[in-house]
Amino acid sequence: ERESVPPWRMFRLLALPMLALAAAPVPPTQYKAKVTMTMPYYDLVEPIDAWFDGDAGLGRLDYWMGADRYLYNSSGTAYQIVPTTQDGLHSEETCFISGESYDPITVFPDLTAFPDEADEGDCVLNGVECESWTLRSPTYDESTGFDGNYTYYVSKEDGTPLRFHFTGFNVILGSHYDEYIFDYLEIEEGAQDSALFLPPVAMNCTILETDDDDSGGPTLDRFQRRQGPIDGPLKSLASALGPREGRLGLMSRFKAFLQRFDKTYDAAEMKLRAALYSATEMYVAAMNRRQLSYWLAVNHMADWTKEEKKKLLGRLHTPKDTMVPATQTHEPSGRPSLPTNVDWRTKGAVTPVKDQGSCGSCWSYGATGTTEGQVFLKTGVLTPLSQQNLMDCSWPQGNNACDGGLDFRAYTWMMEHDGQLATEESYPYMNADGYCRFESSTPGDFSITGYANITGGVSDLNDALATVGPISVSIDATPDSFYFYAGGLYYNSQCKSGLDDLDHTVLAVGYVTVDKQIYSIVKNSWSSHWGDEGYVYISQQDNCCGVATQPTYVLLK
Repeated sequence: ERESVPPWRMFRLLALPMLALAAAPVPPTQYKAKVTMTMPYYDLVEPIDAWFDGDAGLGRLDYWMGADRYLYNSSGTAYQIVPTTQDGLHSEETCFISGESYDPITVFPDLTAFPDEADEGDCVLNGVECESWTLRSPTYDESTGFDGNYTYYVSKEDGTPLRFHFTGFNVILGSHYDEYIFDYLEIEEGAQDSALFLPPVAMNCTILETDDDDSGGPTLDRFQRRQGPIDGPLKSLASALGPREGRLGLMSRFKAFLQRFDKTYDAAEMKLRAALYSATEMYVAAMNRRQLSYWLAVNHMADWTKEEKKKLLGRLHTPKDTMVPATQTHEPSGRPSLPTNVDWRTKGAVTPVKDQGSCGSCWSYGATGTTEGQVFLKTGVLTPLSQQNLMDCSWPQGNNACDGGLDFRAYTWMMEHDGQLATEESYPYMNADGYCRFESSTPGDFSITGYANITGGVSDLNDALATVGPISVSIDATPDSFYFYAGGLYYNSQCKSGLDDLDHTVLAVGYVTVDKQIYSIVKNSWSSHWGDEGYVYISQQDNCCGVATQPTYVLLK
């Protein structure tokens, strides 16, 4: 079945010499091109500007309109030019040296292995009549790198390259087996100015020293000193310099990943997990090239399927008219002004980051987190409380243990049992559904009398954070950028805030103000391997991710 280019991807075709379409076309060897690379699995479209001179062994790839630039020289030095920051807030262009030579990358495939005869049938891309050639390589061909099904499209009228679409090993950038679409938007053939393949004359280029010190907790001071992705631009440079490493490089990194997170698979599953890992690796690199206010990194979920990641999102979707009324609604304190920054971690009111595992029990972590904070403020003692107790025992209130629940239903269970909850020590976490074994002799020294909803948006949330303590909040955690968040100030216009969009419950432990913008400090339950040692700084602009949509906290006697 022939394809059509989405209407938003309009492109200008420049006149090129007529190609003889009786055989597979020969792509240009000297050119400037505008290209988009689409990865449908991650719904990612990455713009690329490419310059290539195969005769001279020179190449250049600019991602995201030049935000991240790679310069290749087969007989010289390779460079990356990328914005970096020294204060965590303001960026300037910085040039890094690879220390090695790299063959230039062309955005066009080598078609010598393709059949001479064009595919049969009509071919139209965005209203342009085309010809296509398809190579089917069901097993890996070591001599060509092809492994999968590849189709190359050109204009039927003048042979202009239009698209390279394949599901297979990425023979352009040397990455994992997946579906890719390279659309050629503009092409200008001919020799390119050699200065394009060198850093600006006045720019000082250095070999990057990786001296990032991440010791200590994720305090605001350390957060503001962070310079970017933990792996840094050097790893980004190495991973972006093309298919030279090929499959050996991928498997080497994947094996290191397996060792780091103590994972083992049988031979049959290993191929799937390696492909998922490499897809994540490529997505992370592409997102970091955008130079956003936050950055991503490969973490323990890098080889998970979408279904496995969704299991972590355990907040049930509940129609508003079926919700149990709160004991009270938060009343703003009436303070004329709130502190610029609030962080309950520094006051001892927050327990260490935990890992909910593969169980959809996030709702229990929000419920216990706000309760732990209130107990601390009442007793002066920080006591970890039991998520498993709530999972096993709050079924009558409508919670479903590992299959999801709601924080306010957990509060209801506690209120119906003398306001009590077992400690984590007496009722440890199992990462599975269990039998309810709560006993009145196990709870801590406190009693919950009710809970409060915060209904006044981000202003009332901040008031509660400043005057009450840690708050249970629910968010939209579905964006891929959230799963692989590693640090920085998270704002994503695609992260939704409606009540029906909330699918994950976490704990807000304060807020920070950066350049007059306020960010909620949010504790997740995906282990300290995730995010900024288990935390994320979510922008309050537009109620990003819904942090202020349905916050709650408990009331103690």
